[in-house]
Amino acid sequence: MKNKKMEFTFRNVVFYLSGFFFIGFAVNILLRAELGAGAWDTVTSNLRAFLSYSNIDITLGVTSMLITLTLFTFVLLYTRKWQLVFMLLPIFLMGTVLDFWDIVIFKDYYATLIIIRILFSIFGAVLIPLGLALIISSKFPAFVFDELTIVVMDIFKTKSITKARLGIEFTGISLGIMFGFLAHIGFGAVSVGSIVMAIILPPIFNFFVKKLGAFDE
Repeated sequence: MKNKKMEFTFRNVVFYLSGFFFIGFAVNILLRAELGAGAWDTVTSNLRAFLSYSNIDITLGVTSMLITLTLFTFVLLYTRKWQLVFMLLPIFLMGTVLDFWDIVIFKDYYATLIIIRILFSIFGAVLIPLGLALIISSKFPAFVFDELTIVVMDIFKTKSITKARLGIEFTGISLGIMFGFLAHIGFGAVSVGSIVMAIILPPIFNFFVKKLGAFDE
């Protein structure tokens, strides 16, 4: 994979902002479908529940920022590429977008009809990897999970994006379960749908990054 220079073109700006827009929307509809959120979204939701259980009230977006800042620190220390400090922009942007959809748009709404819940799950499963691929393809500062994928591929000496993403997804589910039980809500946002998504998201992500030319071979 080759590093590419940022180019402030209309295409790249649209791709970048659209990526966050799609991901923020997808995370919220998956949580409101209650059929199993994405792996790291379960970490965000269940960690937030644990903090609330510990009398610490913070928003979904702020919780997301705490998690991604931790992962960002790991990536930065591993790669020692200090230019990655620009990843702070998407970290805070993602937190803001999550809170926009959660607090301003959806508010207290949760899907009750099973058909709506299923549709929410399907759309969410497609929009998250699409959003991530758009962010990478824009050449602007990548979301932390994109850089983490590259780090995992380097650590385990694999060229398979799918395998790297699978490892990251199942690590997220494990952490989500842990925080859920610490919060005394059982599995919380983790459900059968989370396992399904952990399996299908990496190949969908791989499909989108190839179609968009996000990585050079």
